[in-house]
Amino acid sequence: MNRSSLLLTAILTLLLSGMSSGEGTDRDAYLIFQLDNDLFTGSDTDYTNGARFAYMQPISADSMNRFQNALKGMSGVEGPRGFGMLGSLIETESTLYDYGIGLTQVMFTPDDPELLASPPGQRPYAAWLGLELSLHAKNETALSSVVLSIGVTGKYAFGEETQEWVHTNISNSPIFQGWDSQIPTEVTFNLNFDRKRRYGKLADATKDWPLQVDGYFEWGAYLGNALTEAYVGTMVRVGYKLPLQYMTPRLQFGNYPHELFSDGEQGGSAWSLYAFAGGRGSAVLHNITLDGPVFRSFDTGTSSESFVGEFLFGVGVRFHGVTLAYSRTFRSKEFAGQLKSHQFGSVLISAAF
Repeated sequence: MNRSSLLLTAILTLLLSGMSSGEGTDRDAYLIFQLDNDLFTGSDTDYTNGARFAYMQPISADSMNRFQNALKGMSGVEGPRGFGMLGSLIETESTLYDYGIGLTQVMFTPDDPELLASPPGQRPYAAWLGLELSLHAKNETALSSVVLSIGVTGKYAFGEETQEWVHTNISNSPIFQGWDSQIPTEVTFNLNFDRKRRYGKLADATKDWPLQVDGYFEWGAYLGNALTEAYVGTMVRVGYKLPLQYMTPRLQFGNYPHELFSDGEQGGSAWSLYAFAGGRGSAVLHNITLDGPVFRSFDTGTSSESFVGEFLFGVGVRFHGVTLAYSRTFRSKEFAGQLKSHQFGSVLISAAF
């Protein structure tokens, strides 16, 4: 059996073992689709497309298998020792758990579709395709998550094929000619550790207002050969009948949208309408789509910036368990020589069942 077959077998084993024990709870499961694309903002360059299909199911602590318990052990859930803004989530009888599986593809291209290689000052051709397995512990005020991402760059990420099909059959855009120069194949393994704390006092103070206000503060890190960085961020929502359960809009490597906080109650208002805005700042050590692979020599012609910031805003609506959201993200320069910052639009659709 070759290495590719062994890797595929290992991934399928993780996938099937993870889905075998979602019992012991009557909360909703979710199907999620997410799309990032800069065509929403009138361009076709840099971070040009990202897509994700994901499934999130509730799971009880006593029904977890060994793999899920291993993720739980890395999630920061601890015994009753108290925690502050930078602490870990306490495991109590009211702690709720979700297990998730996501399939994600992202791709990057330079400005000029005609050139056979990316010129200086433009982003190198790159694509990443990966499977994401996650465990999330939460209550009504806090969330603690860990995500294992197993992926690949290069031709087996199928960036060229996906982009050519979309440009030919959907967007009628130019065909990019330089995919033979893309960042080469490397299997990637990444862990994402994420913490979110809800602005509970803000939510409580406005719960009887015609429009409610809430949000969260977040911090976390990515560790692995695909991406290594640490980040802090925030998100604020304003709207009518804000649901306690809400989802982040844009695609984030290693961590996909799901119900962030929960008190265990289903239902609530039949519908909600809200606007949101937020930002994130990241300290970047390595980004494979800019710095190239770790385990083989390849000159991308550029290097990632050490600090990257972004701001986003958008709107969302939730109706009987179906959420639809749109956002626009503005991101600072990500690599040395980049001529201008980048922006893209995002669409999120999720359905509870």
